[in-house]
Amino acid sequence: MSLESIDAALGFCLRIALTSYERLAPRGRILQTSVALAERDALLLAWAMSNDIDEIAQAAIGRNWGMHQSETVESTIKFGQISGSIDARETLLQQHLTADLSLFVVNEVLPTKASLDQCRVVAWALKIACDQILKALHKDQCHGKPKHFLEERLTIQKTALAMPVLRGALSGRLGLFLPSEAAINNARRSKVGLHPMAGDAMRIYQGLMRLAPFAVRRIVLESVINRLKSKDLFALAGGLAMAEALSIASGHPVKWNSSMASDLVMATVGPFSLKWHKSTNVNDDAEQATVSINDTQTGACISFIQCASSFGEAFENKAIRVATESLVAICRREAKNGPQYVETPLANCAVIMRRLFNFQPEAPKSDQLTITEFNEMSRGRLLPLARRLCGRTLTT
Repeated sequence: MSLESIDAALGFCLRIALTSYERLAPRGRILQTSVALAERDALLLAWAMSNDIDEIAQAAIGRNWGMHQSETVESTIKFGQISGSIDARETLLQQHLTADLSLFVVNEVLPTKASLDQCRVVAWALKIACDQILKALHKDQCHGKPKHFLEERLTIQKTALAMPVLRGALSGRLGLFLPSEAAINNARRSKVGLHPMAGDAMRIYQGLMRLAPFAVRRIVLESVINRLKSKDLFALAGGLAMAEALSIASGHPVKWNSSMASDLVMATVGPFSLKWHKSTNVNDDAEQATVSINDTQTGACISFIQCASSFGEAFENKAIRVATESLVAICRREAKNGPQYVETPLANCAVIMRRLFNFQPEAPKSDQLTITEFNEMSRGRLLPLARRLCGRTLTT
């Protein structure tokens, strides 16, 4: 797949996902509804399980973090037992001024406040991640992630927080409060160690709390989109394009599913759900993937979208033929699921190509299979098909 088509599909998926989350946080203020809070919890759990948080924890345990602490010399007057280096000149001066030969001026090397704040940023990033995983395990809402995987990450993060430097950063009165915005920014500007990574992680966390687009984009990319193969990413774009068309036709908003890795559902639109259709097909091509549109009220598949690609003009006809034959087989197989299901009409399906070289798609007709390419699909070519599906489903 070319770089241009990768960027186009990825950008299209991100736009639909961000639009879905923006409805939950209009004007930057998250709605206090169960749906909005559940979606935010799913994103926060994905953040807590991210590679950045895991890298911070692993480095803290292995002491390979390159933590740099700036130090300063502080002079204090002490009596009795002494720790540190004695400043002879200042000691003689103070003894002369106070006429007390039992006091000594001691120079102690102490970490600066900036260094302590940066360590607190690292410690708090891991602490918040632990809290999010514990919350998910306590509520038994793992959002599609294996429970044992969450427990393993939780053990690693707790072990990291038990390291002396991080344990000390959370102790005392200052350790009870979140790092300030200035401390987080100073950590992000740091040139060494885990400070910049921890600062970025805290900034992403703050953004997710209000569903800020920059934070949602980062987590959706890392936890979902970047883990998809090229054909699955293209199928996701096709499914979301159909979801957008169904939203326009029905008036229901598109609801992005952050747990699509586990249940294969990309999004829901009113009574419709769109998902990867994992079917066995002897003619299944490595560059093809199928999206099914389901009626959630009956559980039946009412439409299928075959996402395919050809490697050039000479292979275009074969790619379209294989995609069409796959749709015919899938439609017929649907009728075998039980007496309540019927064969999905081929006219209610579509073939989406990454790019069309010679084939010139006709205007959509109610009795013909829709064949289009990515650019036309993203511009609303699936809208007539969506209107037919809404007319069939919403009126029955």
